[in-house]
Amino acid sequence: MNIRLSAEDRMITFFRYLSLLLTSLMFLVTRTGPALVYKILIILALGLLAHLFTAFFWSFRHRPHAVMVSVSIEMLLILLLAIGTGGYNSPFKLYSLNPILIAAGSLSFYFCWSLLTGYFAIFLGFCYFFYKSADDTLASILLDNGNLFLALALTATFMQLLLKLRRQREEAEARTDEMLEHIKSLYHIVETSSEHDFMNIGQVITDYALKLTKLNKALFWFAGSSGGPSLVSRQTGWLPEEEESLFGELKKYEPEWRRQKEPIFRSIPGFGDMLLMPVRMSTRFVGVIGVKLEAHEGLEGRRWYIQQLMFLAELSAITLERHELSVTENRLIVTNEQNRIADEMHDSVSQSLFGIVYAAHSLKQACRKMTPSQLEEQIELIHDSATKAAKELRITIYSLSSKKSGGPTWLGMVRSHLKSLSRLNDVEIDFKVKGDDFSLPYPYHKALFRIISEATGNAIRHGGAGNIEVELTLKPRWIGLAIRDDGIGFDTDLLWTRSEEGTSGLGMKNMQHLASSLGGDFQLSSNENAGTQILISIPVGVVELKNA
Repeated sequence: MNIRLSAEDRMITFFRYLSLLLTSLMFLVTRTGPALVYKILIILALGLLAHLFTAFFWSFRHRPHAVMVSVSIEMLLILLLAIGTGGYNSPFKLYSLNPILIAAGSLSFYFCWSLLTGYFAIFLGFCYFFYKSADDTLASILLDNGNLFLALALTATFMQLLLKLRRQREEAEARTDEMLEHIKSLYHIVETSSEHDFMNIGQVITDYALKLTKLNKALFWFAGSSGGPSLVSRQTGWLPEEEESLFGELKKYEPEWRRQKEPIFRSIPGFGDMLLMPVRMSTRFVGVIGVKLEAHEGLEGRRWYIQQLMFLAELSAITLERHELSVTENRLIVTNEQNRIADEMHDSVSQSLFGIVYAAHSLKQACRKMTPSQLEEQIELIHDSATKAAKELRITIYSLSSKKSGGPTWLGMVRSHLKSLSRLNDVEIDFKVKGDDFSLPYPYHKALFRIISEATGNAIRHGGAGNIEVELTLKPRWIGLAIRDDGIGFDTDLLWTRSEEGTSGLGMKNMQHLASSLGGDFQLSSNENAGTQILISIPVGVVELKNA
């Protein structure tokens, strides 16, 4: 079995074999003890045992009880070896540093110090009874061998400090990696939010506040705003009947929140100690994001919570500002386009139609006085004018249609997005289309783009897919979308369970909501190490009937 060792593991292994080499050399050059042949046999046996114990430890390192037994057996063998090869003068008495290092670096504090104390006590006890001279006393033996205990104790202490630092580093790295994953997911959700989802942005931010802080209760309270629909304040963790009272208490402090720019620790009557972070756009105060603090949280934990809430507050402010700018920009685009169309219609088609109407009215008044040839000539002029007006109207319509004018189409934009996604992530994305999207209403365009974007992004980010297939079928009364990938897959039951608990699955919930909002059906199938498949079927016209 190929076991990957860390730098610390390799250092311990190197120390084991180096200490074995040095103690073995000292054992060979000493004149006392058994014959040279027996010394060599002892060293070979010791080398074999060292190799076996090292391999056993790395193989079973995640099973503490097995490691305890292994370390205890090795310590006992070293103890017998040290006693049998000279006692006080044995070069192997310091070889016990090896199991001590493993015990200090991998096992509990109490086991390590029990092992060390037991070894020292048994070693000195045997030496006192079997190797002491007439002048030796227990006190003198303890003084003469105190350096042995000191070396072992310092080594154990140093190793345990290293272990503590390593665990803190690993916890910090794991927390950072988890936070980055949450941030990427949150950013993707915010980026692809529709108008409906945006009005529910408070719930998305609240859910992620719990993910980032690992606390049980969070909220996003929005202050009232003038103009436009007000965003809905949201909370997670409190009972539904407590929500109105909670937001009512927060509203009492609104003048204070508006003046604050720094995090606020505040005890809210009936709701406990809370950490609140004001959210500000460049133009106005938005509200506050908050979490309920646990009673046992220390200063370091509170600093971590402050960092997470500051990030969420900044992200929320940027998102809200971008949304408002996008709404304003869309309104300006629509207004400008309406003005341009009106100008074109007025300058061309309107003038031609006015001329036709005037000519027809004149012809009606004078037709009885005209000869047949004059009447035919006037009708021909009106016909030419009508033909010209129809041509100008057709040109105007073509200029407004991206498909007829050769401009970017919706399918072209989807294909361009997938091509960029494929190139940036080195992933093969096969996009197949059957049918035409020209007559498809705008809500379907928007929802389908978001579903395709969300599904392919998940396959790359979370599934580690190398190949993705996107099949889109567009028919007059029905839309079919199939997205398949060869990623690592997952347990779908576990995904929906976590989604209900608010710990994951927001992307899937968004896609399911988008499909159901159009009257469609969303099916998800996946298995671990077998990829993921999403099948969506949407009838065309359901949205229009709902809004009729």
